[in-house]
Amino acid sequence: MKKRALVSLVLALILGLSSLSAVALAEDTVKIGGIGVLSGPYAVYGLAVQKGVNLYIEELNAAGGIDGKKVEILWEDTRGEANDGVLAFSKLVENDGVVGIIGPVLTGVTRAVAEYATDENIPMITPSATAYDITTDRANVFRTCFLDPFQAVQIARYAKDEGITKVGVIYDNGTEYSKGLYEAFVQECANLGIEVVATESAAYGDVDFKSQLTNLKNTAPEAVFLPYYGAEAALMLTQANDIGFETRFLGADGIADVVDAIGNKALLTNMTYSDHFSTQADSQKAKDFVAAFQAKYNEEPSVSFSATGYDAAVVLCDALSKAAPEFKYEDTIAAIKATDVEGVSGKITFDDHNDPIKSAFIMTFDENGNKLFVKMQNP
Repeated sequence: MKKRALVSLVLALILGLSSLSAVALAEDTVKIGGIGVLSGPYAVYGLAVQKGVNLYIEELNAAGGIDGKKVEILWEDTRGEANDGVLAFSKLVENDGVVGIIGPVLTGVTRAVAEYATDENIPMITPSATAYDITTDRANVFRTCFLDPFQAVQIARYAKDEGITKVGVIYDNGTEYSKGLYEAFVQECANLGIEVVATESAAYGDVDFKSQLTNLKNTAPEAVFLPYYGAEAALMLTQANDIGFETRFLGADGIADVVDAIGNKALLTNMTYSDHFSTQADSQKAKDFVAAFQAKYNEEPSVSFSATGYDAAVVLCDALSKAAPEFKYEDTIAAIKATDVEGVSGKITFDDHNDPIKSAFIMTFDENGNKLFVKMQNP
């Protein structure tokens, strides 16, 4: 018995249904599913994705939809839990009859759902799960964000371009995200001839990094790589300042929300990181997206996953339009693989691993904590 059968049984009990018959399409709509973390501590990311996706669907429907039909996006909240993600997938496919999925948002949930999506031949595009193995051996799973190894390589190449020859690293030895970035960064530094003069690690949940920072300070690196999320990075920047450790700091996309966690925002001027999008991007697509987002939500798309969510909707709906009117699985997958579109986060094509071939946005901050676009780092 497939795992999906068991999940469907559980879902049937929850919904009180005697059977779960999938209806591929309503007569007047094309249904796609959205799976995201819409509540809980990581909701900021899921809500950002949701806003980007909903914005594109609204624009698409105003332009006529797909094959003359309106597109309906049905959202399910995972609350950041893998089991909830699997149940959400089952409901959308078995009960709601969606023809494709956008999401999930978090890597762990995406990994769990991807297994079921592969079993059921459902096209799935995650805007934000960056772990390498998400798309491995899964012909129907794609992403519009770049991978952790890719952004680590790009920030190392940025360091090389800046003339940095000696770096230090501090990473979290308890999280996949941090370890993966650390390993890729160190490898690329070796490839580029950048010396890693010191490596320090900390346990997941640690809040005092002064010992590790002091060790790094004693090796006089020209920059330190921090593969962390914003809250931990804020602590490190503050504690580095406390011990008089003045250097440049480098990071990846997890750094983006550091501004919300740090008190002395002037410390952020020493931080440079890679991200998936910038509101200061100069392409017309990006400018139009920012303007439309502000008009709809009365705020800027400050979390870059709004842009990759928008682009995931672009890619899926473009493929569905080419697979219309029958929306056969094979036709939709072939169309996604052949994608060549200008998204708001840049030009999107896919490699043989179903990962996007795109550039990274290199970002920094001003003394008030405002994000500043530095340059595009091309693959």
